[in-house]
Amino acid sequence: MIATTLQEAVAGQAHRAEATVTFGTSARRVSLTYPEFAAQIAAASCGFAEQGVRRGDRVMLRIGSSRDGVLALLGLIHLGAVPVSVKPHVPGAIITQYFATVMRQQGATHGYRVSGHGLNELELVLRPSGARDPAPGVADDIAFVQYTSGSTGMPRPIPLSHRAVLGNIEAIRDVAGMKPGHAGLIALPLHHDMGLIGVLTSLVQGIDLVVEEPGTFLRRPLAALRLVRDAESVHSAFPDFMLRYLAARIGEAAAHETPDPGLFRAWRTVFCGAEPIRKPSVDTFVGATRRWGFDPTALVFCYGLAEAALMATSHRYTDPATGFRTEGPVTSACLGTTMPELDLRIVDEAGRECAETEVGAVQLRGATLFNGYDGATDHRTVWFDTGDLGCLRAGQLYLSGRRSDRISVNGVNVFAADVELSATELPGVAECVALPYGESFALVVVSERARDIDTTEIAQHVATDFGLAPGTVVEVAHSAIARTASGKPARNHMAAQLEQGLLG
Repeated sequence: MIATTLQEAVAGQAHRAEATVTFGTSARRVSLTYPEFAAQIAAASCGFAEQGVRRGDRVMLRIGSSRDGVLALLGLIHLGAVPVSVKPHVPGAIITQYFATVMRQQGATHGYRVSGHGLNELELVLRPSGARDPAPGVADDIAFVQYTSGSTGMPRPIPLSHRAVLGNIEAIRDVAGMKPGHAGLIALPLHHDMGLIGVLTSLVQGIDLVVEEPGTFLRRPLAALRLVRDAESVHSAFPDFMLRYLAARIGEAAAHETPDPGLFRAWRTVFCGAEPIRKPSVDTFVGATRRWGFDPTALVFCYGLAEAALMATSHRYTDPATGFRTEGPVTSACLGTTMPELDLRIVDEAGRECAETEVGAVQLRGATLFNGYDGATDHRTVWFDTGDLGCLRAGQLYLSGRRSDRISVNGVNVFAADVELSATELPGVAECVALPYGESFALVVVSERARDIDTTEIAQHVATDFGLAPGTVVEVAHSAIARTASGKPARNHMAAQLEQGLLG
């Protein structure tokens, strides 16, 4: 029987006694077989039912990369409740106000690891004796609600149907060639769509799964990588910043130990998305991991967004020439073609479809789109404007940037991400964030450890590349870069700080 709901799909893999789910840190881990984990999911759903949760109830929760966090999510879904995943923090907002807003929008009366506001505070209690089958449901029921990152304002709700989630999981499986016997490694926050859908994809496909706490992974990545060293095939997801970070850590390891050519030998898929994909990051990662057995064709460049469940387009990397396109100072990654059951178009400001190579608004519609921020818009037929700008070349998507991140000065347009990349090409510049600043723009830069940087040189370099000089360049400590819960720079919040003289 083909599962039509997420709870049915996860429960349908409970027979795989040979597959395991592993949680924890490099110091302490726990592994459960699929039958054991499925029994705990059912027992958790009974525990929530005893605490008053009913089918259809919206339950606010903060989900962490632990067994308890994942069990709480899946136990609620198994019960037929609707988990509402909230961010752990929102830049520039008081967290209690954020929670109050979400509670009001969702009509939530229960909370897991969310307290106050009169919520019934739930605990994870396993009741094996009352374990039940997954709640009945239909494909168009809401599986869960995510919230946007809040990079440009207060986060907005993204209700996702079982149809949308399972459709995207199927597309991810096909791109990766995923099947039982393979392994998935997820070391991304589960309050972010890339981490959450990664975990759900592994469970629905019945593969071994390692869920690593992100902070632990960044401190000791090799320990987690060795957990899947001997798997038949490995699938994971690393945004651009993780490629750079892992390259550095692996380079450090190679300086004091002989590279293990089997460490990455089984890796078949590394989905790369969530932020602009930079050629220097890819080149550095490929160079650092080659001696450890990594095949560059495992990289899959993606365009994804939570409103599409996750992945909208994909391109399997073969070489730099086909993976990137350079025009002037700007290099863009090829993000490939759309997933099955998704349509993509590029339109101009009048809503007319753009010609080949013409930059316009990226719009999507199809089976894996969400139900609109209002929960009632059918984006299977109604085009959704993603807020991104890009173009098509031979049917392949190339992004220019977010519409809200476009910088316009005296009729000249550039994108924040391009300016930031240009600045970080200079020696000593570890990070750069471009912000609106009066009639121009500002660059907020962080230096590499124990390195001096010349802000005048940075301004001149950017002006040479783009014909636009920043209004100011401000050097700050790394801790001054405000971020969303998803790790993106909180531009609006930082721009307000700059205006108030609170940066620098």
